[in-house]
Formats: sequence, structure tokens, C-alpha cells
Amino acid sequence: MKAWKSIVLAALLVAAHGLSAQNLLISDPLPPVLRPVVLRVPDAAQPVRLARVNVDVVVVGRLARTTVEMTFHNPNARLLEGELQFPLLDGQQVSGFALDFDGKWRAAVPVEKVRGQEVFEDVTRARIDPALLEATQGNNYKLRVYPIPARGERRVSLTISEQLSEKRDGSALLRLPLAFGDRLEAFDLRIQAPGLKADVLKVLRGLSDARWADREGGAVLEIHRRDYRPEDLAEVSLLSHQGLLLTTEEFDGKRYFYAELPAPRMARVARPKPAQLAIVWDASGSGANREHGREFSLLDAYFKALGNTQVRLTLARDAGEDGGTFVVKRGDWSALRAVLERVAYDGGTNMAAFLPPAGADAALLFSDGLGNFSALAMPDFSVPLFAVSAAAASDADRLRQAAVNSGGAYVDLLTTSPDAALTALRQLGPRLTGLRSNGALDLLAAPADADSGRLAVAGVLTEVNAVLEVVWRNPRGGVERQQVKLGGAESRAAGFAAQAWAGLRIKQLLPERTLNRAAIERLGKNFGLVTPGTSLIVLDRMEDYVRHEIVPPSELRGEYERLASTRRQQVEGDRVSHLEDIARRFKDKQAWWERDFPKGDRPKSGEEAKTTAGALASAGISAERSRLAATPPPAAAPAPAANEPRQALAKASVAQRMTSLAADTAGPVDGAAAPAPVVSIQLKKWVPDAPYAERLRKAEAAQLYRVYLDERPGYLNSTAFFLDVADIFFDRSRPELAVRILSNLAEMDLENRHVLRILGYRLMQAKRADLAVSVLHRVLELAPNEPQSWRDLGLAQAEAGSRQKAVESLYQVVTRPWHNRFPDIELVALAEMNALIATAPEKLDTSAIDPRLLRNLPLDLRVVLSWDADNTDIDLWVTDPNGEKSFYGNRLSYQGGAMSRDFTGGYGPEEFSLRKAKPGKYLIQAQFYGHRQQLVAGATTLGVRLYTGFGTAAQKEERLTLRLKGQSDVVTVGEFVVGQ
Repeated sequence: MKAWKSIVLAALLVAAHGLSAQNLLISDPLPPVLRPVVLRVPDAAQPVRLARVNVDVVVVGRLARTTVEMTFHNPNARLLEGELQFPLLDGQQVSGFALDFDGKWRAAVPVEKVRGQEVFEDVTRARIDPALLEATQGNNYKLRVYPIPARGERRVSLTISEQLSEKRDGSALLRLPLAFGDRLEAFDLRIQAPGLKADVLKVLRGLSDARWADREGGAVLEIHRRDYRPEDLAEVSLLSHQGLLLTTEEFDGKRYFYAELPAPRMARVARPKPAQLAIVWDASGSGANREHGREFSLLDAYFKALGNTQVRLTLARDAGEDGGTFVVKRGDWSALRAVLERVAYDGGTNMAAFLPPAGADAALLFSDGLGNFSALAMPDFSVPLFAVSAAAASDADRLRQAAVNSGGAYVDLLTTSPDAALTALRQLGPRLTGLRSNGALDLLAAPADADSGRLAVAGVLTEVNAVLEVVWRNPRGGVERQQVKLGGAESRAAGFAAQAWAGLRIKQLLPERTLNRAAIERLGKNFGLVTPGTSLIVLDRMEDYVRHEIVPPSELRGEYERLASTRRQQVEGDRVSHLEDIARRFKDKQAWWERDFPKGDRPKSGEEAKTTAGALASAGISAERSRLAATPPPAAAPAPAANEPRQALAKASVAQRMTSLAADTAGPVDGAAAPAPVVSIQLKKWVPDAPYAERLRKAEAAQLYRVYLDERPGYLNSTAFFLDVADIFFDRSRPELAVRILSNLAEMDLENRHVLRILGYRLMQAKRADLAVSVLHRVLELAPNEPQSWRDLGLAQAEAGSRQKAVESLYQVVTRPWHNRFPDIELVALAEMNALIATAPEKLDTSAIDPRLLRNLPLDLRVVLSWDADNTDIDLWVTDPNGEKSFYGNRLSYQGGAMSRDFTGGYGPEEFSLRKAKPGKYLIQAQFYGHRQQLVAGATTLGVRLYTGFGTAAQKEERLTLRLKGQSDVVTVGEFVVGQ
């Protein structure tokens, strides 16, 4: 039985929990929230474990760069793919990554995110060594490594840059969570502090037997242990510079600087007390992961300070919900707290639901800021917004920008005490309004610490004696200017400045990532940073770098340039020939559509074989092709065995068969103008047999949602559970709750396009194309290299009423060259595009479409099967009234039913088309043939569309979502019943 083995490596990345205080000072450092990092390995009979860790930290001022080398040991007898999922906190950024090849490190190179996914999966299919590091949402990251050798080891190296928090005494606080779980074979740690003496550094917690030593260039702390389990948490205090600290770096022809300087002291003033306060409480599924105790502590202190106020509560999930109005007197908010303590966290996160009700003086938003359903952008707030985060995984940049733009403040409760957070809610401090210099360009600043008086600035130096002017607006509205001489200041070469500047710029752009996508991508690629638009990838072979047009590390550039020019010429030729090939194949399909096939009884097997073989022989087709083409399996033919050579069965050219077989075996011709048959669609509804489904079906209407909430915690990672339960809620006329339940799929695994596809399919089946469009837009952003992404979006756009956009999306499927594992998808999309154009109530613009591809081919019957799992082979079967089964080995039936080419390495679709349907029953089935996935879900979800009168004004469609659990599993989808 295939199963996921999850290995929890608490705080695997040593710097992953280091805390950043870019908004608030840590007056009383809180114990860090240890966020476990998960290593997922499929089919691991024995856990893959972390054997050795080597940590190297360099600290300059408040900047720290941590390199973590990890060695994983695989005790299993088979090679495996591992997926490491880990979060970073605000202020941290992955700035480097390398993979070990035969004892030598190979550095990763930046690549567009979607390109990185495409390349990783393509190379993995060839069983070659790749590794990919990518950002998902907010501060979450995913590292995919293949392979981890059987009974062997694999080493990876991650580099993380961060800005350290600062204590009231002016020292920087470096926190190193070291809770690795089991004992390590080897643990090595080194911390370097250039320019500092050992007497200003102090170990506060953990590493009790370690001592600082003065070395040339600065202080150093080193530990080397064997068979060792370090303490869960280490804390080191580093007394930072009180004056100007400057570090510079030459990068790509420019001289970048990073500086820390003291800000002028300005008194804070009290904010007005709100008479009407709005609280927006993120009640989505991920809301359960927030530290609610810290949120309640902040509210308790805030209401005590306010005394009296009125509160309007909004519960934000897939949609906003009025949580009630509460009157707070003398700080007593017990009624409101009771409601918040009973909140059921469920559903996806629609950011449009964050908008507070009208009439409020201020709004408090408690959320992780990770939007994933419907609206994905923050609304504009007309009142001061105080965005509060208490989640280990959050989008701090988005929350901070929304708060600052509204005149409010951002509070991270994981990095500050409730007292310091309360100060941010109640008091207004100075605000940085400008940076100017005649000797420096592209100036950027990080948000200043509220109390420590330190400001971080980065830019590009153009003069040796540059002077920086910092402009502040004090809390009472006055302007103050500060001048700092950068020229002549002692500069520390730490290699931080260029990436520090790029990191600040990216943070400015991220909240509007949709508009700034190209700029973010350029910065990530130019400076080697992981961003929402760029990933870091390592490949094994030079031909893989060349084939995918990825510039390798510098030591491989010479060979790459030599091979790349030849590859570019080949790619250009492929693009030119692709459209010609599509036009030729579409002409063949038209030839099939124009022929009339016999609708009488199917001849006996021997008679048909003789007639058909002669016809095919006259066309010059080989004897093997004749046999395969002329002898379809009998009605009772069993499903093909998993080890059957499928390529042999599919050799016959469908174009040759469609023309010659139709011409030479035609029986009585049915008139082209004959009326369309009366056709009904009967679906075999998916009825899950899981215990939770039976319990829900029996539940009383008033208790249905409570029963679901009771079962939900046991199935948080099961797509099947949410699909099954949503079906039950739809059946019991609870569509709003059914959509909420479905929206949980958006939160299940951040940026998992397979899960999002399932969600989009199911929303379409539920007649909610308006919601499906935004979900499938996200799938397209994640995987534009897969033709299904464009097709799925086009079909959703058409149903939502945007037919012109739908035609444009479907035409992308037709004109782009795709991997050869997506056969015939261009013809499937062409049929849908032409049907849309022909049946549109208004004339659509087709001027950009090749005229050779503009022809509608109406059908009596059409079936399309798609699925969610990559590298998976699922077969569509259609058995007609003659008892003849159309499938990959019999692609053209006696009466003219045509099956598209076999999909064995993608997501489908497989399509059955029949222009003129013989009366009787048509049985629709699907078979799970097999998979070649490295990462396998528990079941494969199918999406089936059945059409009658396709491409005509009378077109009708039914959809079904169902699942196949195991190899050779066969399900009956339903049937067409065609009347006389």
C-alpha cells in the first residue's frame, strides 16, 4: 500500500525561527513558536532521517547570513524523492542553495518559477538528478530533491539571510532553534562576528559549554560534536554598533551599500480612541493555526485601555459573515471573547471578506494574510487598519503595506510582547517620508525600529563621499531632516549589500505582486533570490541546462554557450512547423467528420475483418496495422493488462483509418439533414462508502454542519473528504456551506496546482464558474507550461460569460508547442473553440486565428475525461449499442466513434466523438491503468464531461467528479440513451 511517510524535523533550518523586529521592539523576548519542518517521502518503508548538520552563521550589525548543510540518510532499498516544506519569518529570505554531486557542491541558479517546475518534473521523469527550491505563499518554501539514493545519502545546502531583532540595550538577538528531534551523527556550528570582540558577545541560552574567542577579523564561536543532540534553543546576544555601520559590495558593475544608522529621537503621541471598532477575524481553515492566546492577550489589554467602545465583528472565510455587534463597557469584552473562542475555522481565505463594515472608526484584522480563494488582493481600507499576525506562516509584507497605507500599523505577535503590541495600537510614532542623496541612487529603507532608533538603508553608490539625507515626519506633523555622511565611514566587506538591497526592493513590490510580477522576477534572477516569481534549481547534466535554456553556474558557462546556439536554431524550427502540423491533423479530422458511417448492425467479427482488411490493404497500410484496425475487441473484452505493450495497440494512424475505413465500409448513408436524435444522459453518481459519508447522510439537517466539523480534524489533508462532504451538502440543498467546504482545498497545500484543478472542476460542476475562473487563473499562473491550464481556464471563462477571453485561452492550447506527453489536446481545444464561436449569441473576433482552423464540427455525442494526477495513465472506454468498445486500442469504431490518442503521461483529456449516433445505449467507463509518479496521492480524481448536440444551439452538458483508488480500478461513469 502506497503511503506518505512524514518526518517532522522541528526547526530543521537553524535560521528558520530567527526573529525580525522591523516594526516593534522586543521589550520582553518571548519563547519562539517552534514550527516543525516536514520532509515528505513517498513509499518510505523506513523513515528517511537527518544524519548530519553543519551550521555557519556570519553576523554584521543586524544582518545575519546562515548556511545550513544537511545530510539525509535513506535506509530503504529504493531511491526516493523528498519534499521539504518549511516556513521563514518576516525579514528572512533564502539567498542560496546547492546540491552535492559526488562530493562537490553545485550552486543553484535562478529560474522563472513556472519554468523551474516544468524542468524539475520533466527531468525527474527521465530519472535524472534535479533539485528545486521555490517559494509558495507568504513566507513558505518548498524544496524538492530527487533522488535520495537507496541505502545512501544526499547533501543539500541552504543559505538564509535575515535582519535580527534588537533588544532595548541595543544588542542584536540571534535565536537558533536546534530541536532536530533524534540524535545527530555529527553537529557542527560556527558563528562569526566580524569587527566585534568576544567580550561584547554573550550566550544567553543553550550552547552552555561554548565560548567566544577573538580571532583575526572578529569574534568566533565554534562547536563540534558527535552522536549529539543539541538543546532545543540557543540564543546569542551581540552588542551592535551604536553609530553608523556600513558594508559595501561590488556586484554586476555597481557598488551597493547597506548601512545601519541611528534615527533621531521623537516622542510618540496617543491615537484617538475609536467609538466604533471593527474586528475582522480570519475564520478560514488556516486560522486555526494562529496563536489565539496571544491574540486574546492583546485584545484584553487593548479593551482595558479603551474602556468603552462598540465592536462590529466580521468572520472572514470564503465569504464575509456578520459575527454580531458587541458593547464593551469598562474593558469588559467577555461576550465577544466567548464568540471568538467558539469560532469554527473552516473554508478558504477570500480577501474581499476582510473589508470591515461601514461606520467604523478603525479596524483590527487578525489574519495570516494568505489569500487563496476568489479575491487574492487586499481591499482598500478607508479607516486605519491594525493588521495583527500570530501565525508562523504569514504574508507579512501584504499585511504591513495594507496597514501602513491606511494610517494604521502592523503587529507581529510572534516577535513582540503584548505590551509592545499595545503601544503600536494606541500610539503614533515618527514616519520615514523620504531618502535623498546626490552621491547614491536607488535608495531603499527597511521599516525603522520603534524604540531602538536604528534604521537600515541600502542603495547604489555613485560617489566616494556620498551624503545621505533622511526625511522624517514626527507624530505631530512636523518635518525633521537628518544628514549622514557615508563617505569615509569604515566599510565591512561581508558580501551582504547587493542582496540586502534587492531584498528590500522585493519587499516593496510583493504586496502588489500581480502588477509587479516582471520586476520581482527580474530581481530574483539577477540577484539569485527565491521569490514568488523565481526559484533556484540545480541540474545534473549539461544537456538539461541547454535543452531548457537555463544558464548554469559560472564554471559550466563555456560549454553551455557552445551548445546553446545549436539548440536555439532547433527551437525556432519547431515553432514554425507546429502550426503546420496542427492544420494537417485538423484537416484529417474534418475528413472523418464529412464521411458517413454505417448505422446498421455490426458485421460478425470475421466478416468485418475481411471487409476492413481489404479496404486498408488497398490504402497501403501494413498488415499489422490492418489487423489492429479491423479487429476491434468483442463486447466482453477485458480491460488491458497493466503489462500489455500499449504502444503496439496504438500504432495505427487514426487519420488513415478515418478516411479509408469510412470510405470502404460505409453502409446506408444517413441524410445529413436528418433531425437530431433525442438523447438523455444518465450519470452513475459517485456514492462514497467512507464512514463519515454514511454518518453525514443520516444526520438531521440541523446537525449536518456540526457533524462535518466533528469529522473534519481527521481528514485535513484529504481531498476526497472535502469533495465527498461538499457533494452531500449540495444534495441536501446547502450550497453556501458546500462551497465553503470545497474552498478548503485552496488551503490544503499552498500552490498545489493538482489540488486547485480539482477545486476548479468541482466548482464548475456546481455551476459556480464565477469562482472557478479565479481558481483556474491561479492554476495557469502556477503551470502555464501545461496545456490543461489554458484549456480549463478557457472553459470556465466561457461558462462565466466571457466567450471572447475563452476563445483566446483555447487558441493558446492550439498554437503553443507542447511536450509530446500531451497528444491531441490541440484538436480537443479546437473542437471547443469552434463550438464556442459557432454558438455565441454575438459575433466574436476571430481575426487572430489561422483560417485553416476555423470550422465547427457538431456532434451527437461527446465525452471528455480529465484527471488531476500528473504522470498517470487513465483510459476512457465507450461501449456502443453494437457492443463495440472504443478505447486506446480501438480508436475508430464501426459506426464512426473516434477516440483521441492515448494520454499516458499527463492529465488528459481523452475525448470520444460521434457525429451521428445510432439509437441505443452508450456505456461510459474509466480505467486507472497505472502511474509513474514519484509523489502519489491516495486517489486520482477524475472530471468527466458528457455532451449531447455538441456545437449546436441544442447543446447540453453534464459533469461528474469521481475517483479511482488503485491500479486496474474501473468505474462506470454513466450512459447516453439515444432514442429512435
